[in-house]
Amino acid sequence: MADLTVKQFNMINPFVVASSPATQGAENVLKSARIRPGAIVLRNFGHGAGGGSYIGGDPNAIYQGRPAVHSHAVGTPIDDGIASLEQYCEHVLRIKKQMDSDIKLWVSVGHYNDIPQGGDWQAQWVRQARELTLAGADALELHFNTPGVAALGGRNFDYEQLVYHCTKMIRGVTHLPVMVKLAVEGCDPIRAIERATDAGASAVGPTARWKAFTFDLNWRETQARPGGGYGGTQATPIVCQVIAEARRLGIATPMFAGGGVFGYENAARILMAGSQMVQLGAVMCSGGVGMGQRIIADLNRFMDENGYADMDALCGDALKLYNMSAEITRERTENVGRAYRQAQPDPEKCIGCGRCADVCWHGALDMQDKKAHKTDACIGCGYCFQVCPTGALCADVKTALAEPFVKRGL
Repeated sequence: MADLTVKQFNMINPFVVASSPATQGAENVLKSARIRPGAIVLRNFGHGAGGGSYIGGDPNAIYQGRPAVHSHAVGTPIDDGIASLEQYCEHVLRIKKQMDSDIKLWVSVGHYNDIPQGGDWQAQWVRQARELTLAGADALELHFNTPGVAALGGRNFDYEQLVYHCTKMIRGVTHLPVMVKLAVEGCDPIRAIERATDAGASAVGPTARWKAFTFDLNWRETQARPGGGYGGTQATPIVCQVIAEARRLGIATPMFAGGGVFGYENAARILMAGSQMVQLGAVMCSGGVGMGQRIIADLNRFMDENGYADMDALCGDALKLYNMSAEITRERTENVGRAYRQAQPDPEKCIGCGRCADVCWHGALDMQDKKAHKTDACIGCGYCFQVCPTGALCADVKTALAEPFVKRGL
């Protein structure tokens, strides 16, 4: 089996169960620990509990790893069962005593909402960091990916400077790793990563979670809460872009990125884009322990089947694509265009629906006797191949795209 160990942080695998209802209090952390992740983040205390999630459009998609969106829903809110720092530390002690010792316990310090509320929040965060260090946490997390981070409660903040200040403040009072969870909304995510790095962050976690107004057309019956944290599988490419661009710019800070991981495929994408770890958030809350176990097992299987011996081999492997040269880009484009131009409609499969002709903007497709016929005017753009419902228009595009990499041994 592939070795999933993240050596830099001595983690048994790259999965981090994110701060969420699935990690609120010792009971939920111990329940989540049944998936045997590399780390679990004990959720911030004192900010309420309960609520729920909305998975759209098909709620079953999360169990099947299919595309889905996620947002907060209107569920029963309750008071947080942990009312004081002393109780919070007691939960840390209990978790450390009962949880498998090879699973790391990260503990959240403070909460972004403390800042606009005012008061002596900085002193509170410093006290929490010191007490949680003594309580036996393996790492401290600063949670800066709350939706709407750039403007909260009518107050505007210099987000990147705030990240720097808070990271440096906590870094100065603990010997533990300081993990900084960052937004990709309402800020310059690369700049935020740079500022967290400058302040001494041990790892950064760019995570997709936007303010959004999502609703059903019958809006009176919709579940989603306007302005709630919005994400889902559609967010993964955005997170991967942030990771890959940071790596392209030479930022080497370890990452625990997350967003849209409802199956092993998006977990693999985040890791292959250059993140050393990957967060499991909505999928744990909405899919439960079984989903978390399945994702870890499926990633291991994927690595075995594709020749990835360990995390060093997997991490950043797709950066060869992101950083490909202009020469390779041009060659791949030419290969695909040639494959499209050379492929002719299969008359046995063509049903004469006319979709191909409808999306051809170069007059290269004619409908004759209810069959599609391609002319020499075809430039190989590929629109018609995308809409053919029967496969009558088919080209080996994957081989055409891969060939320039294969011949260079990449």
